[in-house]
Formats: sequence, C-alpha cells, structure tokens
Amino acid sequence: MSGSAPVKKLPIVTYTVIGLCVLVYIAETLDWRSVETALDSLLAAGGLQRVFGLLAVTLVHSRSSPMHIVFNLLAFSVLGRLIEMMYGSLRLVLLLVALAWVSSAAQLLFAGIGIGLSGVVYGIFGFMLGAAPRNPFLWWFVKKNATMLIGWAVLCVVLTEMHVMQIANTAHFGGLFYGAIIGLIYGLPRFRYAFLVLTILIPIIFLVWSWNA
Repeated sequence: MSGSAPVKKLPIVTYTVIGLCVLVYIAETLDWRSVETALDSLLAAGGLQRVFGLLAVTLVHSRSSPMHIVFNLLAFSVLGRLIEMMYGSLRLVLLLVALAWVSSAAQLLFAGIGIGLSGVVYGIFGFMLGAAPRNPFLWWFVKKNATMLIGWAVLCVVLTEMHVMQIANTAHFGGLFYGAIIGLIYGLPRFRYAFLVLTILIPIIFLVWSWNA
C-alpha cells in the first residue's frame, strides 16, 4: 500500500459494505429467526462454513438497538472511504476480509460470538495508527480522533463489566491490534518483514483453531 492523502474517486467497496449491512438489518427486522438460524448453522458446522459464518456476523447488528448499526456505519463510512480513496478498492477488500476474520475469530475464541462491524471499524483505525508514522495525513487524522475512539472502546469495556450493555470488546481490541500490525508494515518499513509474518500468521492460527474446533 502507498499513498499520502485521499484521492477523489467512488468508494464502491465502502458503499457496498454499508449496503450489505442495511440489507441484512432489514432481513433481521422482517425475519430474525431465519437470520439467527442461518448464522447458528454456519457457526456450528465447522470448517469452511464456520469461516464464512465468522465473516458474516460482521454484517449483523442488534435489532433492539438501532444506534448499533447507525454508529458503526457512520464510523465505517468515514474510515472506509479514506482508506479506499488512499489505497484503492482491492486493497480495502483484502484489509476488510482480514480484519473481519481476525476480530470475529478472536471474539468467539475468548469471549463468545459477537455481532456487528465495530471490530472492523477499530481494525481500520488500527491500520491508520500503524501506518501513520510514514503518512502525514494519517498522522493528523489519528491525532484528531484517537481520544474519542480509544475512549469509547474503554467505556465499552466498563459498560460490559457493569452489565449495562453486552459489547464485543474482544472484537474491538482484536481488530485494533491486528489492524495496527498490518499498518506497521508501512509505518515502520525497517521491520516490515516481521510485521508481514505476523499479518499472515495470526489469521492462519485462528483458521486452524476454527477449522478444528
């Protein structure tokens, strides 16, 4: 990946993901039981079906709290468009798939299944954080938004521990740290190969676990 500032072009991948989330939310509203049954079947099946299920849960949001999907899609629309305009649609697709997989698998392994796009959102921000040392625009963006995003992640942990809300905190921090590792390939090029190995190794570890669990 390369790039220093956004270039104006249609962020088709970002808009497609937003559209998919909206369509899934409509399906949930019309027939939640069918959506739940489909997800449960995928996750219980193991193998490739579980892999697909762990990717699919990122498109599902809470029916009882519309703000869940609203906040996630607002944040994703900003972060996704920036990365897509800076690095291109194909690279964003690869980043999103990797982040969706790692954040969802980490959540399932350490805390149980979670839903929503927030792990991916934090993963994109983590990528920005990692890449920022070599990218002036990302450095500016991270400094401007880090307090809010990290503060919200910490608050989510507090709310979960106080049993106020059920939040997929492991997905948040799993996405954040994995995204940062990917970003550091570009932010600290001197150590790029070490970070590249981690970028490849982490999802493989989760894949082996998920396939055999």
